[in-house]
Amino acid sequence: MVGITKQAHYKRVKQQGKLAAITQEVISSAFEIRKDHRRMGCRKLYYEIKPEGIGRDRFEDILLSNGFRIKQKKSYHRTTYAGKKWYPNLISGLEVRRVNQLMVSDLTYIFWSKGNYYLTLVLDVYSRKISGWSLSANMTTGETVVPAFKMAVKDLAEEELKGLIFHSDKGSQYSSKEMEKLHNHYLSTPSMGGKAWENAHAESLNGILKNEYVDFRHVDLTLTEARKIIKKVIYLYNDERPHGS
Repeated sequence: MVGITKQAHYKRVKQQGKLAAITQEVISSAFEIRKDHRRMGCRKLYYEIKPEGIGRDRFEDILLSNGFRIKQKKSYHRTTYAGKKWYPNLISGLEVRRVNQLMVSDLTYIFWSKGNYYLTLVLDVYSRKISGWSLSANMTTGETVVPAFKMAVKDLAEEELKGLIFHSDKGSQYSSKEMEKLHNHYLSTPSMGGKAWENAHAESLNGILKNEYVDFRHVDLTLTEARKIIKKVIYLYNDERPHGS
């Protein structure tokens, strides 16, 4: 130990042992969370675990160097086609101050081994929780948007429904006669965006669910089985996944 005192040597050994213990604890904690949230990114894992004695960048370095890097899936499959009737975009510049003020919705695909199912989601923008959803084998309005919307509003009082804006893209399902009747019945106000960034909250939600949780591409699932999985995924997203930062 030339050039170093015995005390300094043992201090360094102790620090190395502490770092090794922290590293192991970080990996173990992240592994447990990934069992359910299997594609949660390292940044989200940091804010979920909140480790003591280690910064965010060091935390991410540990996970990335131990096999926790996520390869993003790239694919595109069109699910909505513009309807004949459009509604104006009511959310540009809107300040969202409470729950049930603004809900956004989108229809996306979920591939499985023999085809694809269609997932419709309704997100309350203020709470950032999924308030309604449906999974179907076809893209008809009655199997996609209608049940998801009904689920989202079923427990709302009349005064809450009066101020509700329901925003989507210009897909034909959202501009259908069925949805027009529902808006009239529930006193909600439809709103539409023409570009993807005009429905950014819903687009982001789709990406999170498909990139972090749902991958049926190599699995043979009945619609009933797939719905059970989606139900669990939505619970994990609403009640366990951190939504901040």
